[in-house]
Amino acid sequence: MRSVRAVVILLLASALWAPPLAAEPSAEPWRDELPVHGPWLRDSLPDDALVYIRVPELFGFLAMPKGSMLDDALRSRANVENIQRLREGFIANVIDLIPAYAEPVTRQLQEHLQSPIEVAMFMLPAPSGVTAMTLDVDSNEEFSNILFAAGFDGVQRGLAGPLDDRGVGEVFGMPIPMFLRFEAATGRLLIHSGPAVTAESFDALLENLDSAGTHRMREMEARIDESGQGIFVWLDSQQALPAARLTMQPDDYAAMFADTGLEKFSSVAFGWGVADGKGRLSYLANLIEGADRGYVPYVETDLRLRSVGEPDALFMLTLPTSAEFTRLETRFLDTAELPDRADWLDAKDELQQSAGFTVEELFDAVGPEMVLVFDGAGEYLAISLRDRRLWERIVDGLNELPGVDVETRRIDGENYYHMRIAEELPTDLEPGELSPWIILLSRMHDHFYWTSDNDYLYVASVPQILIDRNALRPRTEVATWLEERQRIDVGNAVLSITGTSRKLPRRYYGLYLEVLEVLSDLSVANVDLWSMPTPRQLNLPEYGSIGLTISLGDPTVGVELTFENNPAELLGGLGGVAIVGIVAAIAIPAYEDYTTRAQISEGLSLSAGAKAAVAETYQYQGRFPNSSEADAMSIYSSAGKYTMSVIVEPDTGVIIATYYDDVASGGQVFLTPEVGAGGNIFWSCSGTFADKHLPAACRE
Repeated sequence: MRSVRAVVILLLASALWAPPLAAEPSAEPWRDELPVHGPWLRDSLPDDALVYIRVPELFGFLAMPKGSMLDDALRSRANVENIQRLREGFIANVIDLIPAYAEPVTRQLQEHLQSPIEVAMFMLPAPSGVTAMTLDVDSNEEFSNILFAAGFDGVQRGLAGPLDDRGVGEVFGMPIPMFLRFEAATGRLLIHSGPAVTAESFDALLENLDSAGTHRMREMEARIDESGQGIFVWLDSQQALPAARLTMQPDDYAAMFADTGLEKFSSVAFGWGVADGKGRLSYLANLIEGADRGYVPYVETDLRLRSVGEPDALFMLTLPTSAEFTRLETRFLDTAELPDRADWLDAKDELQQSAGFTVEELFDAVGPEMVLVFDGAGEYLAISLRDRRLWERIVDGLNELPGVDVETRRIDGENYYHMRIAEELPTDLEPGELSPWIILLSRMHDHFYWTSDNDYLYVASVPQILIDRNALRPRTEVATWLEERQRIDVGNAVLSITGTSRKLPRRYYGLYLEVLEVLSDLSVANVDLWSMPTPRQLNLPEYGSIGLTISLGDPTVGVELTFENNPAELLGGLGGVAIVGIVAAIAIPAYEDYTTRAQISEGLSLSAGAKAAVAETYQYQGRFPNSSEADAMSIYSSAGKYTMSVIVEPDTGVIIATYYDDVASGGQVFLTPEVGAGGNIFWSCSGTFADKHLPAACRE
């Protein structure tokens, strides 16, 4: 009865209550300056930069236009206004919960930050670093108050004097010299610091910035994140290696060479951003001209394949030439152990005897591309031919092998081929020993169907796919589709996987709106989701694409994941990134502190035996252990995974646990015995570690 009454009340309420009239959401574009600006140091980066790093502003990375399919939504007035509300809510209600913003200066910078933070590092004439950003500050006085009024790390720091007419000044109270330039008209802040930085060297840097041309880093940046709002890191490895040699032990330096192979590359870069209209998560490296490629093959495609309509998906593997295969084989045989060399050569001989052709002949006959295509005809494998006559000789040779049968059919003027390969029976069984299962298995064959056209073989599991493919007359140039629709360059791709998903853009936009809602809750911001434009108003495309490409070109090799706007769409949308980012900023430092406390607790556990021995000595002898007794109670080396030693001091009974350097940079914990009533021993604990890293029993 109660449920019936509730339904009646709900129906009456819905009939009596009329919602206020509201206008349809609008896709009107934002026409003012966007709240998050682009980077600017990259446009004037000096040639001698060793490292360039771009750390995005949180909301610029998540929600500013970047040249992707969501740009119309991100550039809408409704979105920009909502992002401004979220920034205000983040500063008011979230930032205080993140340990990284505990320092007043860090918090102040985040409140006023309006761009990514750019960092460049230099080695010559001395190590130094440059940091650049844009702030929403328009006067020197306000800038001084924001940056220096609160101090930093409890130390009062500030400008040595007023900024000059160029906005240049020196910062006092820093552990190393620091100079800065602040442009009140633009809000641009440039900071230069280093052990040897002087007013003169800072002036030289400013002059260099003003006259610098396009930096070679920009070529790699354009392939990873040309939007400027993403994550990007670039390294001049040829400058980095001499710097590493000066600061590392020889064994560590040699290990770094072996692990990274940086000596082969002139520069490396990785990042997460938008380029050529697609989101990209990429790692690229430029080989030094003429450098030994080692086991990195060089591949090059000449894709002339056509498909029936636009493919749904495509998987491409590129084969090296026989000459490149021989180079790799020679390198392997020169460095491999004798048993491995013998195994390889035996396997090659066995292939030639069983199949009738060599590996080198196979690479001469087919390649460079092997493409698994999913299109309007079905699923089939397209293999390009380097030498058709050699391929036909290989097939003729296969047809002569026992258990192999090749037949030819001609349908509608096209030749189709069918190869059957029988299963081999066990050779060590007599006819009477053959079980029914083995007899049935012997009747099974492997079946391959293929046809050819325009220097490609088309292979399928059933002939109907190939017949339909020819009848439907494929007209779509796959290379053009990859370049214009998928925005993927496969010119030097050794592996490329890409596909399209219907309604992905709409689905992704829906996830983005859900993200705004979640962030609104987290930051206690009044986001108006009703104001956001609809997918219909944005005219989002029907299909979205996802792809993975591994390229082995000359000079650039790399790995690239492409997507419509953000790789998080593969894992459930941008919400994952935003929420995980905020939670991680809070949780990771706390987890690291917890891990360090757990490591330090190991020393207390290992001290349990020594504590009992010290207490027993005092209880029975009325004194603490002497030198020989303390020595017997101690563990001098390799006490545990994190604890270097547990030592008992003679005559005092103090137990000292010493930790390895990888535990919060090393330190000690002291267990001090105190004699209580009745001669009972009580223990107090202290240590050289930060209070937050000590177990609860050791904190003051």
